[in-house]
Amino acid sequence: MSILSIFAGLTGCGKSKEPVESNKESEAVSESVVQESEQTEEATEAAPEVEHRTGDTIVGVSDKDISELDPVFWKSVVNDVTGKWRYATISNDVNIQDYVLSYYKEYFKSDDEVHAIINFANNTTTRINSGGDRLLVTVLDYVDGEEHDAKKMFGGTPLESYCVYLDNGDIEITE
Repeated sequence: MSILSIFAGLTGCGKSKEPVESNKESEAVSESVVQESEQTEEATEAAPEVEHRTGDTIVGVSDKDISELDPVFWKSVVNDVTGKWRYATISNDVNIQDYVLSYYKEYFKSDDEVHAIINFANNTTTRINSGGDRLLVTVLDYVDGEEHDAKKMFGGTPLESYCVYLDNGDIEITE
């Protein structure tokens, strides 16, 4: 028996020779999956946008792209005993709360992380934590060298505190 005749007799792993009629059922299932997929995409696109909150404490929307600021990002902080602290540095005189939601989406890998954005242009350090449906944001005075030591990080005088809502970026001042 030649190798070619052996291969000619094979019909695939665990399959026997049967008429190809069973492919119609397969095609129907495939069409059904495609239709469900298209319906899911349509439902996602049709999801209503979350209305913005109102009131005296709502001070804006965090809707700017952090990549515009060219941050330099570090995945760790020296002397961090938790292994969950991260930081980025920028040199742009901006209101960082306008960029916090974009920063969160780009750099947070887990909601138990603590992040700092150190801004050398206005000498501030911004602490960002996840708080359920919002980000907790505190802007502090920069402490010289804090980016090099977790024991110094966030040691500056608190200046402002905000919540940034994850559903639509609303910024609420908290102090």
